[in-house]
Amino acid sequence: MSDRSYDVIVVGGGSAGMNAALASARMGARTALIERFGHPGGTAFELGNSISYHNNRKEPIVGGIAQEIVDRMVTAGGAMQGGHLPNPSGVCGSFTPLESDVMKVVLLEMMDEAGVEMYLHSSFVEPVMDGSRVAGAVIHNKSGVQELSAKIVIDSTGDADVAAQAGVTVHQDTPETALNATLMFRLAAVDTDAFIDDIRRTPQKMILLEDPYFKTIPGLTPEKIMAEQVQTIYDAPYLYLANIVRDYIPESDWLEWEITGTDKPEWGRLRFLGSRVQVTPSPVRKDVLYVNATAITFDATDGSAWSQAELEGQRQIRLIIGIFRRYLPGFSDCYLLGSMPKVSIRASRRIEGEYELTRDDVAEGRRFPDGIARGAYPMSVQSTEKPNVRLHLYTKDGGDYDIPYRCLVPKGVDGLLVAGRCLSATREASGSARIGATCQAYGHAAGVAAALAVDDDVAPRDVDTDKLRGLLLEQNAIV
Repeated sequence: MSDRSYDVIVVGGGSAGMNAALASARMGARTALIERFGHPGGTAFELGNSISYHNNRKEPIVGGIAQEIVDRMVTAGGAMQGGHLPNPSGVCGSFTPLESDVMKVVLLEMMDEAGVEMYLHSSFVEPVMDGSRVAGAVIHNKSGVQELSAKIVIDSTGDADVAAQAGVTVHQDTPETALNATLMFRLAAVDTDAFIDDIRRTPQKMILLEDPYFKTIPGLTPEKIMAEQVQTIYDAPYLYLANIVRDYIPESDWLEWEITGTDKPEWGRLRFLGSRVQVTPSPVRKDVLYVNATAITFDATDGSAWSQAELEGQRQIRLIIGIFRRYLPGFSDCYLLGSMPKVSIRASRRIEGEYELTRDDVAEGRRFPDGIARGAYPMSVQSTEKPNVRLHLYTKDGGDYDIPYRCLVPKGVDGLLVAGRCLSATREASGSARIGATCQAYGHAAGVAAALAVDDDVAPRDVDTDKLRGLLLEQNAIV
């Protein structure tokens, strides 16, 4: 392609980037998407789900393009009828399983229909700068090094790669205090009926009703939920095992694993496990589960650390499958269907934006005049006292909060918007705003804002947010 001049370039095709590219192109902006893999999808693809489209009061908080993707997945056979499943764990208001391989086709078709010009298998190298304005991106692929120009660039790399190189101030926690990474994998031939039957008899094995909001509902108990609402794995689709050592591994085996107690630091050789082992069903087959159990601590912005992280993830998967086969009901004949293409990152760099979303904003469910998306997932925070233990901090009254547009606008650099987990937020707030459906929602907003900036010939920081919110509402987003 000879003409590499664009209105909008989106760098990174994950949860935020795929929505940003679709939104921008549908607004009439000539849009390029730069993605290092052969398809968009990012963490949504790697996890086989997107959450949460509802708060814990079961009120919808994400719509727009994100909901359209779910609807398309249902039609294509890659999601359950209706898309969203009730979630009795109480961690988030609903759970939306999405079959990863169907997602590839759906997203590629949607990009093609919208006219997004995709540069797949392409790596971002550096931004093109015009003074303090980002004016494009240098990329590398099989055709060599190419320079693309743009009026607006959206950094949806997740790690703020564009922003950091453009001179935006970024913040990053140490690997030990940041949320750890995970390598998802899929297990087949799981007798999920036997697994669920065991949990129904012993509900304490599953995280249930953790949000303090549920304690205000009279008569609502874990036992009542399991007895009345849960029959199959699809009735408990976002399932956190509360304590795998306490509930599944007999004390007679503790010496073998060097376990000294049920508290996480006492798990011996199993301390690498995520403090909450998570299993979620494929929407296609109930005997196939996506498993989120690995926990890998490393600096996601350190290129040399990535290889060791991938190796560590594979080693952990091998050990986890052995543990599951030996101790979990219904898993004795399971086998590895496959691991996801790469380690999934929960936290790395965060930009310094025109506004920083705070812990209190999330906890109090605050509204903002420039709110362009909503979030409701609890603030997932790595404990600074107990290694590899995550805490969940909830929005009050089972509600949700606004994400201001200003969180996407970096200080000191023009021509750039940032969407994804690297938005401007504190460590605690980003632990909520990083989640998939929320990223999709403000990715949608970023794409519309970028196209508006082009149309109105203004910098992203000068976009009329009332106009932006109005357009998002017209596009069925929830703001």
